[in-house]
Amino acid sequence: MAAQPPSYKTLASLSRMNLLYQLQSRGTMTVNDLAEAAGLHPNTAREHLDRLINDGFVTCAPEARDSKGRPKMLYSAAGGVSTELGSIRARKIEAAQERADQLRRMLPVLPVGQSALAGCSGPAAQRQLDALDDHLDQAGFDASVAASGEQLNLRDCPYSELVKDHPEVCGVHYRLIQGVLEQADGPLRAIGLNLIDAPHLCVIDVAPLPAERESAKSARLDTSNGHFLRSREPG
Repeated sequence: MAAQPPSYKTLASLSRMNLLYQLQSRGTMTVNDLAEAAGLHPNTAREHLDRLINDGFVTCAPEARDSKGRPKMLYSAAGGVSTELGSIRARKIEAAQERADQLRRMLPVLPVGQSALAGCSGPAAQRQLDALDDHLDQAGFDASVAASGEQLNLRDCPYSELVKDHPEVCGVHYRLIQGVLEQADGPLRAIGLNLIDAPHLCVIDVAPLPAERESAKSARLDTSNGHFLRSREPG
């Protein structure tokens, strides 16, 4: 059996997934608060957080304070566009694009990506798709664009054993996909998760930014029945 990629190994840990879920759901937290929420010893939580930080899923920064003494370290789920020099997430996007460009040069007869996804084409959309394809491959998913061009089909989830007892894992991965598209800085956004036949088939709805602003401004994940619910904001 071929060795699993680094991201797969990182996200295959229930403890690390739980820590990431806590950060995505509750926002910035200290290691002690995280450890308590996840039911881990603080030292164990630090070890898992270091792994998540090294793979670009979590960020860490000292607490801003005026008083003397050692500041607390604050952990957050990586999100939005990181422009910091040496950002792990930014480097991942660049590396993904380089690999995709190299593959296209080596195999010029292949179509140039799925640039028509959600009706978007051009270099920015292609960069997002290169980054997303790389992320899903590293995470171990078998992904394809639906015939409609507005959805991504994720089949044979590599985390199916985790999902059986912990459906919140689906929400964590969905938010990671959202983060990849945002970090790659283009017109595409993930706006919905449909667990049609989880863990065998899940569908991600994708739309350009204007559609996202108009029809998917608010969303929440109901993990009790494993369905992603979207709602419109009034007005």
